[in-house]
Amino acid sequence: MSISRVAVVGAGILGVAAAREVTMRFPAAEVTVFDKADTVAAHQSGHTSGIVDSGLDQTPGSTEAKLTRRGLELLIPYMAEAGVPYRECGQLLIAQNTDEAERLEEIFARAKDNEVPGARLLERHEIGAVEPAVRGVLGLFSPHAAVADFSALTAALASDVRGAGGTFRFGTEVTGVDAMSNEVRLRGRPVPAEDLPAGDAAAASESGDSARGEGTADERDEHDGAAGPDGRGAENADAHDSRDEQVRDRPRTYRGEEGREPVIGIGDELRDRFGGQDWFRQAESTIGEWTQKVSDAWANRDGSRTGGAGSRAGDTPSKSRRDGSVRDAPAEEVLGAFDIVIVCAGLQADRLATAAGLNAEPRIVPFTSDFYRIPAADTDAPTGTEVVRGIIGSVPDPQAPFTETSIVRGLDDGIILGPNTFVALGRETYDRHGFDLADISSTARSKGFWKFAAQTAKTAARGARPLVSRTAFVDGIRRFVPELDPTTVVPGTRGVRAQAMTADGGLVDELTVTRRGRLTMVRSVPKWAATSALAIAETIVDRAFENSAR
Repeated sequence: MSISRVAVVGAGILGVAAAREVTMRFPAAEVTVFDKADTVAAHQSGHTSGIVDSGLDQTPGSTEAKLTRRGLELLIPYMAEAGVPYRECGQLLIAQNTDEAERLEEIFARAKDNEVPGARLLERHEIGAVEPAVRGVLGLFSPHAAVADFSALTAALASDVRGAGGTFRFGTEVTGVDAMSNEVRLRGRPVPAEDLPAGDAAAASESGDSARGEGTADERDEHDGAAGPDGRGAENADAHDSRDEQVRDRPRTYRGEEGREPVIGIGDELRDRFGGQDWFRQAESTIGEWTQKVSDAWANRDGSRTGGAGSRAGDTPSKSRRDGSVRDAPAEEVLGAFDIVIVCAGLQADRLATAAGLNAEPRIVPFTSDFYRIPAADTDAPTGTEVVRGIIGSVPDPQAPFTETSIVRGLDDGIILGPNTFVALGRETYDRHGFDLADISSTARSKGFWKFAAQTAKTAARGARPLVSRTAFVDGIRRFVPELDPTTVVPGTRGVRAQAMTADGGLVDELTVTRRGRLTMVRSVPKWAATSALAIAETIVDRAFENSAR
């Protein structure tokens, strides 16, 4: 197979790492990276707490455990050479009761099998030597865990791609993929500036680079690094978060049994969150019409989509705005023909797979992850003792997969709290008061989502208050570190996690790659994919170029 033209769809950390891997293996290849945002790491990769996973809780011998180990072997030297901000600070998982202590001991056994260096259990009286302000009955300490700036890492990888002759086409949405025997054609359209996520527009404004497309390497690299994992750069946009006042602290329980509608309709949930807002009143008729469509879709719960390839929730291509208005999308055009195409589309992985004629499963269900911050000036207790030295985490609970939280001393010495996770009202909605009707409809029509909600209903009801209230969430965090002053907590960055889910409601948390001829699509990635990015890139490119001539 002759290789001269390669396209990568998605400029997140995995897409850019895969593009870099291609340039290293095939120096003569023309590599083009497409993304509808104006910058790399615009979505998941740029909205995290920056934790570098040490592999504590992975199944020994699994692909994910091997990817983490290999990823760390590649990642740490690369960041040191490229000057990416990185600090080894240690991670302490804390058990608060006997049930959590038992799970922590199981995790420790896996950590030993995974050969996590230096991992050890700490009894109650030993915890204070590692984190003096932490309270708990048992701890698991991993001394070599670290935090890093994954936005800066992605920007460094992008610089390598450009240095090898690769190009980036930003502001370009890929909507269709035609895989043929001798080439893969991409179809797409330009993204109007007003349709970019708020974070992208802000980044473009802050960097002074509003031009769409490639730009110079230096200009784009500066632009790409505008917002780091500590939430800096999103500070002003989040300063007036009024989520506590807009959300009632009541359980949001869904029933997934056949023949029964959800206890709380999503239309009701929108009214519950935003009913008092002027913009919502203006959109009330649109919400009502949409709710009826969702009800009709629920009555025909086959999960099918009636629209053409690449359409959203069965509709013709359009964009629903925050004010409820809908506008036709720009016309689709052919973006080019390529010898190899690798798709790392994250939040849009299932839609592009369907557009390429591949299986719709697993589907993507978006979950919002809110992070909060205590600025560096406020991180010292009155006694002068450091409140948090490194990373403090809750014990993972398999029955409650979205309840894990961490307290992280960031690279700027501020403290990051989170994530506070709940079902997202849009796959790319970062505005705390925004939503996307087509994305909500896509979630509502997913049989897997309702089955997952039913399976976790008791846990969801138990944790409903922290999931919707910042105050309650911070109170929960203070179980670990009582000295944290809740009055110093301010909104941080917001991310949207692309959770792959089966039709049975199972969460897909491993690397899943589908290949059809010259087309390779990443359908799901491990939870800590950023840590393993360079190793995952090797695996993806291995798969994409099987049986190809170098």
